Amino acid sequence: MRKLLALTGLAGVLLISLMASSAAAAPIVQQFHGKFSETNSNASFCGVVAGSSVVNGMDNIQVLADGTFKDEFTQKEVFTASVSGKSLEINVAGSQISAGPIDNGDGTVTFVFTIKGLAVQFKVPNGPVVLQGRGLLSIRDTFDAATGDLISHVVVDDGIHPLAEGVDVCAVLVPLLT
Repeated sequence: MRKLLALTGLAGVLLISLMASSAAAAPIVQQFHGKFSETNSNASFCGVVAGSSVVNGMDNIQVLADGTFKDEFTQKEVFTASVSGKSLEINVAGSQISAGPIDNGDGTVTFVFTIKGLAVQFKVPNGPVVLQGRGLLSIRDTFDAATGDLISHVVVDDGIHPLAEGVDVCAVLVPLLT
């Protein structure tokens, strides 16, 4: 989950730093591709289960001339609990299209993030899917342009997204690792 949040945060920072001026057409002005692999022998799950983690992923980012960007990504993590030896797979695959800042003409700016695909999937290796979020999720954040203060945060959930819907994933998943 930390990797997904980090990717989303990185994408937001990238958007702000790489925005190009508006144009009638929206050709690709920059493109990035990256693969990553990380092993952490000192990981924790939900802050309560000690273990190790192996993460592999890929990220394709296209920055468009109109200031939007598209991020296509996949990530697979296998977390193994130190005490029990039990594991969980955490999978993510989808795309995010982001736009902003959009000048609202009233002293505010809005950023829009639309995510579609497999937001997150928790499954037992070689076993069943335990919990998953999928479908379309749109987030619209409006800020005061002068102060940077968040004015509104609107989430439109047109899918199944346990995290956005307030499901306590740790209460569901920690027992599977202990």
